[in-house]
Amino acid sequence: MTIDTYSKESLINSVGFSHMDKDILKIVLDDSKTYSLRDAKREINKFKGGIK
Repeated sequence: MTIDTYSKESLINSVGFSHMDKDILKIVLDDSKTYSLRDAKREINKFKGGIK
């Protein structure tokens, strides 16, 4: 079983994330890498965990 991965741009343009989460993805994801949905959600949660 392969896990689908997506570019930063694809994730930012998807309907699966809120506007705030898309803004976070713009900050934390690398333009030259691809990410699974799980990776993207993990990065969002890590970022939100640092906001107090």
